[in-house]
Amino acid sequence: MSVALFSAGLGDVIRTCYLTASYRTISETTKPLPVIVASHNPFAIEIFRHHRNAENFILHELGDKFEEFFTAGLRGPDISRALCECVGADYATLIRGKADGYVPVFDAPDDVDSAGHIVFQPFAGNASYRSLPHALIEKTVEVLRKLPWQVFIVTRNYLRTGAKGKTIHADEDAKCFEGGNVTVIDNLSTPAALNLIKSSRAYVGSWSSLHQAAWLENKPVAVFYPEDYIDVRRGTAYAFGLDRDNTLGRDYSQVDPGELEAFFRRW
Repeated sequence: MSVALFSAGLGDVIRTCYLTASYRTISETTKPLPVIVASHNPFAIEIFRHHRNAENFILHELGDKFEEFFTAGLRGPDISRALCECVGADYATLIRGKADGYVPVFDAPDDVDSAGHIVFQPFAGNASYRSLPHALIEKTVEVLRKLPWQVFIVTRNYLRTGAKGKTIHADEDAKCFEGGNVTVIDNLSTPAALNLIKSSRAYVGSWSSLHQAAWLENKPVAVFYPEDYIDVRRGTAYAFGLDRDNTLGRDYSQVDPGELEAFFRRW
């Protein structure tokens, strides 16, 4: 029996949905199929719990085991192999291959009925160093208020204890920016957030899972990150869309309101 694996951060899970055959396979299966979700983001599982084909998933939530194995020094295939062993699955039966043009469809109980909006995600989950400084959030909102389109600020709160016992993830509070063309949406489910990206005109905000999703949907992206940020400096796989014409990437100190407004109006 084949087994599907979605692991690591939420951005990694989303990339697996878009770039590999795993999500297409579980979406099309007509018989029970083991689905391992081993993400250190507790909301990744929502993609699969709300899936229209979930009745055919043998769903295993192993985020705690992923953190345990990662802390123990396992990486790459070794973690995947250990996760398969946890559920009695054969590592050799992992679903492999590329998506080959398949575009994932996400099912959510709380979709937002909107199209042509801008999604602003100022925070970056447990990676608080990637969350935008408050002054930059204010500067960005000032630009967004000048635009003729609806803006959704997406936030979500949770506390999580990591493998080393450290409590991580600060509160995400943007209610002070509510009003006018700006609506704050708190605790939107993960598939609904992905659908909000699908129906948007553009994304702006932190280096996060949603900016990865926006790139995968070929949306215009304005993404801000710390100075000398490692993914940007090294050009890692997480920076795959940074050189696109419809992407504006700036470190925090380089964000210019006039440039940002012109970017949105261009697209």
